[in-house]
Amino acid sequence: MALSDIPLFGMLRERMHWVQARQSVLSQNVANAHTPGYAAQDVREFNFRDALKSTTSGQLHMASTRAGHLSGSATSMATRGDFKTESAPDSETSANGNSVVLEEQMMKVAENQMDYQTATTLYTKGLGMLRMAVTGRSQA
Repeated sequence: MALSDIPLFGMLRERMHWVQARQSVLSQNVANAHTPGYAAQDVREFNFRDALKSTTSGQLHMASTRAGHLSGSATSMATRGDFKTESAPDSETSANGNSVVLEEQMMKVAENQMDYQTATTLYTKGLGMLRMAVTGRSQA
């Protein structure tokens, strides 16, 4: 059994891929902060409802017992590079049409770094729980 087969690790892996994709887009925004006409971009966050709507086949088939219930199937989350970017202009646009505000981009980069640290910490804690379950003791 691979670690990616365990749902917790699969979700954390996808979260880290999303953070990596967002870091790339944010760095492009900073690099183009003075490019005339450049519009700031951001990566759309994973949305479970959208993923459920877009699934076509999978392992889980839900049964509807009432007309208002959901029907469909579940598949794995998006693969790396499958995240969509969208225009996300900052609070102001300069006279040359550039919509990047460096201060706002730096705040987004800091938020992104915290998201990455949280995901890696959870991943490490999950590995520690598996190690404890297998060996019967925790590693100090």
